[in-house]
Amino acid sequence: MKKLFGILLTLALFTAAPAAAQFNWGIKAGVNIAEKPSNLSDLKSAAKGDAGWYVGPMAKVTLPIVGLGLEANLLYSQTNSEVGGETIKRKCIDLPVYLRYELSLPVVNKFLEPFIAVGPQWSWNIGDKNFVVDAINAVGGAYPTDYTLRSSNLSLNLGLGAVILDHFQIHANYNLALGSTSDYRNEIDGAVNLYKSVKSKTNVWQVSVAYIF
Repeated sequence: MKKLFGILLTLALFTAAPAAAQFNWGIKAGVNIAEKPSNLSDLKSAAKGDAGWYVGPMAKVTLPIVGLGLEANLLYSQTNSEVGGETIKRKCIDLPVYLRYELSLPVVNKFLEPFIAVGPQWSWNIGDKNFVVDAINAVGGAYPTDYTLRSSNLSLNLGLGAVILDHFQIHANYNLALGSTSDYRNEIDGAVNLYKSVKSKTNVWQVSVAYIF
């Protein structure tokens, strides 16, 4: 349902754009810097975020309303984390949709168009989802436990950037998870095989460059 809603919303936004709107497309590539996954405890080694990457096409519509525009991307992304000594590679198809506001700076706008951008992102996991990581129980003994990535998730993008000389775009972005991105099985009492499921989130910093045709 989330996938269908995301696709329909994107199509509606772009097909509803007035005929006077300006349409451009391009290619975007960037770097993901994952934060430490939240709510993880009792690991044999501390959880931490790592660098990843993403790439894919983008489309941009500048509306006849001064300063407003829309942007949508279809990206392949890989976000990396380390959990309990195991490298977790989250491979996804991402669909971010942005509402953009381009700042009017008369002198600067001749060669540089700054903008702020905000909007939802839908992500679908197309890689491995199930991992086994090392944890520490209450008496200090190590045991393997399950770490599972969600099949899909919704997040919010908050960013700013600039278009340079009409064709080159730079964009810095913070991707805030709106729901859990993974589940971790934490031991309560191994003697009676008692565990609890812990929901975890991973937020991501992103920096990208794009060429707009």
